[in-house]
Amino acid sequence: MTRMQTPETYLHPRIGRLAAKVLAGGALSREEAHELAAVDGDDVHELFFWANKIRIRFVGPRVKFCSIVAAKVGGCSEDCGYCSQSKFHKTHVTPTRLDVDEMTEAMRQAVGDGASSFGSVNSGRGPTDAELDWLEPFYKQAVERGDIRPCATLGELSPEQAQRLKAMGVQRVNHNLETSRRHFPSIVSTHTYDDRVRTIQAEKAAGLTICSGGIFGMGEVWEDRIDMALALRELGADVVPINFLNQIEGTAVYGRAPEIEPLEALKIIAVYRFLLPDRELKIAGGREKILRDLQSWIFFAGGSSFLIGNYLTTFGRTSEQDHQMMRDLGLGYTTFDEVEHEADPAALGGGFGGRVALPVVQ
Repeated sequence: MTRMQTPETYLHPRIGRLAAKVLAGGALSREEAHELAAVDGDDVHELFFWANKIRIRFVGPRVKFCSIVAAKVGGCSEDCGYCSQSKFHKTHVTPTRLDVDEMTEAMRQAVGDGASSFGSVNSGRGPTDAELDWLEPFYKQAVERGDIRPCATLGELSPEQAQRLKAMGVQRVNHNLETSRRHFPSIVSTHTYDDRVRTIQAEKAAGLTICSGGIFGMGEVWEDRIDMALALRELGADVVPINFLNQIEGTAVYGRAPEIEPLEALKIIAVYRFLLPDRELKIAGGREKILRDLQSWIFFAGGSSFLIGNYLTTFGRTSEQDHQMMRDLGLGYTTFDEVEHEADPAALGGGFGGRVALPVVQ
């Protein structure tokens, strides 16, 4: 006689117990993280289920948008193997720089798209004093507007530069670890992992909130992914961008490793939600290319925000498409003023203005 199967028969023996530990306020160990990383087959969907419950418990049901503009592009002195802007790589990128009016127009569009944060991004190891002079009027305008969080991605910062950015009105700085300490030297040789950690520490000391994450699909293994998550937890990153490598011909990592499969990408998000339950997990670069038809699953897997609009040297989806995705899922979003909104792609053609022609490199 065949034994009758109950709902409990289908449950993974450990995922629910580890989820209960996190939901009760506990922090998972490295060994427990590896247990989650080993989940496969149909059990991956149970991992997503609990990651979503953790997201709702600690971050809330609504999501946030973030937007960026490539203010200074190309000619970078660093040899980051994934980057199309490095002077060591022959790619499609031509060095260029925006003026303050162009950056302000991009910020206006980001507000219209519903973004809660907007960041200007510079290529290069770190900013010069002259570059900070160039950026200061833009950040002061952002502060005067008061309708979006001013952010910066400028590379390596000294303590004095971090303090100056804070005085300008910048609230959050992005500086990614990119990968684990072990894997870092195989990706970058012109600066060290510790250089990145020092910048994050200087930013925190200046009173800036920290946006720091990494790129997945550069040949790392799960040990590296878990190492980076635990390092970000220790550093106190407030926002953790999860990028999936969009391989660009001419870069050092092009063709080095196969692209991540969509379910593996979602599994990375879910494991990070278990390890970083109360952080904003921002799904950023490579979303369209790697996740394909599973983009809408990022929230079910534990993601709580995403990059809307264009990336640095590649285009993203239209804001209308992303708002339609949100509407179809029944998800709302929160803007900088903590006001909750329902997604409405039709509104983007009115007061929000749609997508404008800015000098984004392609």
